[in-house]
Amino acid sequence: MTQPLGAWDRDALLRELQKVFDPQTADTALRVFEQVVLSLVKDEFRALREAIERLCEAHRRAEERLSRLEEGMARLEETVARLAEAQARTEARVDRLEAAVERLEAAVERLEAAVERLAEAQARTDRAVEKLAQEVGGLSRTVGGDLEDIGYIVVHDVLEREFGWQVGVLERAWQYWGREPNEIDLFGQAVDPANPTEPIWILGEAKYNITRREVEDFARLVKRARRHLQGRIFPVCFCYRARPEVRERIRQLGLNLVFSYGRLVPAET
Repeated sequence: MTQPLGAWDRDALLRELQKVFDPQTADTALRVFEQVVLSLVKDEFRALREAIERLCEAHRRAEERLSRLEEGMARLEETVARLAEAQARTEARVDRLEAAVERLEAAVERLEAAVERLAEAQARTDRAVEKLAQEVGGLSRTVGGDLEDIGYIVVHDVLEREFGWQVGVLERAWQYWGREPNEIDLFGQAVDPANPTEPIWILGEAKYNITRREVEDFARLVKRARRHLQGRIFPVCFCYRARPEVRERIRQLGLNLVFSYGRLVPAET
């Protein structure tokens, strides 16, 4: 059995006990003391070992926490690095965006200047168009008047030549059929020698390049005339030219067509 005390200490202690007790009692007392000391040492050693174990466990946990902290720190460093890269990219994009904004602002300024120039040009164009319209209006009135003057003669001659009619004066006229006045480019009367008792009313629309809409309007005018004029109605479109589809519509509506060079296209019968 291991002695709890050193040899010198034990002998010295034994001598001290023998001064008080007889040798056997002194030896017994010493052994009891050794047991007590050994028990105390064991308790202290066990407590110390438990404390060391707790310390080791705490150290292990501390190392684990430290390891986790190191891992977290590594992840944090990676995150910070990624954020720094993202920040760098964002700054680069911001720089590019600022440059693009500057270019856009410059382009907007150029566009505004171009719009101002365009507005000025448009204003000049509007003035020129207005002036041209006035000139064209005057020319249209002149051409229209000339065309009607030609129409009076050509239609007059065509009707006498083609039908043998006795044609009176043809002229522009206003006829009040109902509430609204009706303006007629070519208006007059003719007589058929074969049937002299029946009056023939000449209604003409004179246009340089007659359109389908003008033909439709003229057909409605002829329809009103039939309700108010007694006798035969001879509707005629007089023009320099007419598109094929317009000529077809004239034929469908039962209107006659006379070209400025004297050709007659009679109405569909």
